[in-house]
Amino acid sequence: MTNKHHPMILKVGYKTFKIIHEDLTDFGAYGYTDMATHTIGIHKNQLEADYKGPLLHEILHVGYEVFALGADSLPRIKNEQLVSTTSNMLQVLHGLNPKLFKYIFS
Repeated sequence: MTNKHHPMILKVGYKTFKIIHEDLTDFGAYGYTDMATHTIGIHKNQLEADYKGPLLHEILHVGYEVFALGADSLPRIKNEQLVSTTSNMLQVLHGLNPKLFKYIFS
């Protein structure tokens, strides 16, 4: 595992998610989000360049849940609503977690 220097928490305002590294080989996944335990798990055996994508992917799962777009059963939403929600979400999450986002986009 490459040494990944970033905060190991994601603040979302009313909750804080912990970020953990673990071997997900048996699950065939690079990451997961557990809303019940407020945990983001990222596969630990990745190059740093490959690690950032799954980390951001899981952060977006948390963001969509917080911004009420987490349920797969939601009706189809329009592009403009998705883009507005995503941009607002990223601004809020970046503002609460500047070091984590600096790491992801470095």
